[in-house]
Amino acid sequence: MASPIPAWLALLIAAAVFLVMLSLGLLLGREQIEAALRRRVLLAALLFGTVIPVPLIAVLAVKLSGITGAAAAGIILMAISPGAPVAMRRAIEAGGHAAFAPALHLAIVLCAVVTVPASVAVLDFVFDKDFSVSPLEIARQVFFSQLLPLGAGASVRLLKPALAARIDRPLARLSNLLLLGAAVALTVVLWPLLAQAGWTPFVAGIALSACALLVGAALSWRDAAVRPAGAVATAMRNPGLALLVAAVNKLPAAVVAAVFSYALGAVLVITAFVAWQSRRAR
Repeated sequence: MASPIPAWLALLIAAAVFLVMLSLGLLLGREQIEAALRRRVLLAALLFGTVIPVPLIAVLAVKLSGITGAAAAGIILMAISPGAPVAMRRAIEAGGHAAFAPALHLAIVLCAVVTVPASVAVLDFVFDKDFSVSPLEIARQVFFSQLLPLGAGASVRLLKPALAARIDRPLARLSNLLLLGAAVALTVVLWPLLAQAGWTPFVAGIALSACALLVGAALSWRDAAVRPAGAVATAMRNPGLALLVAAVNKLPAAVVAAVFSYALGAVLVITAFVAWQSRRAR
């Protein structure tokens, strides 16, 4: 599959995601791991909610609504790809548990190395297709895009806590600006493909993300302190992993447009949820 995304734009997206993960790593320390371990039952429940109910709802929605082709592929690939980092900081600022949220994201990212290939194998059987992706390919993408910058940020926090505190917010603002610029540029570049893809993936991104927020909130309802972060973590999907699976299986460029269209719908819903939580927190 020849990528419809220019090399310069792919580099900009990679830089933005790297900085987002680096800034999130600055929040990750021993107390965050301890906070997650104290809530290990809740952590396990949210991991389950992220990798089982959300993909299952997506498969049922695609099957029952008769969605086929690139739209169906994009929706399913996004549903099985957890762990996008871009909304986690906003969830923390909106009242999500600042100690629990980074460790929850780390756990989801680590699980994706196993769950994404397993989900692809299951979908291969359900849809009678010949799709595959190896855990090594997923691990490589997860390591360079998320674990490496997370580890770098956590190392700065451990070795130079004063420096971490000083650069945390400026780095977050810079990464947000880069992400916004990348999103605008990506929309312009992919607009012809987005127009061909239609509204189906976008609407699916809205509907399935809303369902995922409800799943995350329901699974963490006994712990109000972590409910916003749990809901957002369950709803967030990782376009990078979805596009990796598409590239490995040489899926057409229309699938890339469907993935991005779903992501736009998901961002809309998650941003609205975070804004609502911010108002409640104030």
